[in-house]
Amino acid sequence: MEDEKLIFPLTERIMKDLQTSEFNLPIHANLEMVKEQLINKIREMMVSNYDRFMNNLYRMDISESKVIDVMNSQEKHLVPVLLADLIIERQMQRVITRMLYKEGKL
Repeated sequence: MEDEKLIFPLTERIMKDLQTSEFNLPIHANLEMVKEQLINKIREMMVSNYDRFMNNLYRMDISESKVIDVMNSQEKHLVPVLLADLIIERQMQRVITRMLYKEGKL
């Protein structure tokens, strides 16, 4: 599937599951822009409301073992980046599955 076709539903899914409306992406957003916005939001949420953020990861069905591995990383400055990768990977799976289901391919 084309990435451009997935950006808007991916962004909507992330905003819904993170319970935020604070993704300000341009019309021609790409996956890197989404990731940058997500990294910033993760940093903010980890500082302002860590428990809520962890609960959101659970609700998004992010693998607990992967989250633990990331949180135990020796390179703490990479934690938001690695968490963003996990979130995007999982949310992309969900978006693609939903689109395939709507198209009758599942």
